[in-house]
Amino acid sequence: MSYQKPIDKDVEKILNEIEKLSMLKNMTAKSFAEEKGYADELAWRLKGKLKTTQLRRFFDSIKGIKRKLSEDKEDIKWEEVEADFYLLKPKLAYAKGRKLIPDEFYWIVKTSLNKVDKGNNEEKIESFKVFFSFLQSIIAYQKFYEGG
Repeated sequence: MSYQKPIDKDVEKILNEIEKLSMLKNMTAKSFAEEKGYADELAWRLKGKLKTTQLRRFFDSIKGIKRKLSEDKEDIKWEEVEADFYLLKPKLAYAKGRKLIPDEFYWIVKTSLNKVDKGNNEEKIESFKVFFSFLQSIIAYQKFYEGG
């Protein structure tokens, strides 16, 4: 089964910007966290399409990886979380296949994940941390637009 990329021009623009990055660590916090930034725009576009429970479920897996990367080890290696990281893609595909998440969210997250596992150990970890913050920002704006 193949999925089409989002038709919404604003989401497509964000997707294209992410695709241009060589590594996700190159995406600035300002570009995604600021009002009218990527996370705000996505949350607004996905309002009513993306259930907070689905977003939280996926985010819980990401928090587990972040916890491992934040442990008090001096030389944490990407390899220690690599398997958990790669398992995010099937979880995302499962949610998409069950129509639990909209196309726009699927493509943004999938494209972002593809930009995390690039570079050396430190760059991968840094890119993952940017991914974590990006998703955290989407959740925050999503909650704002959904209310409660």
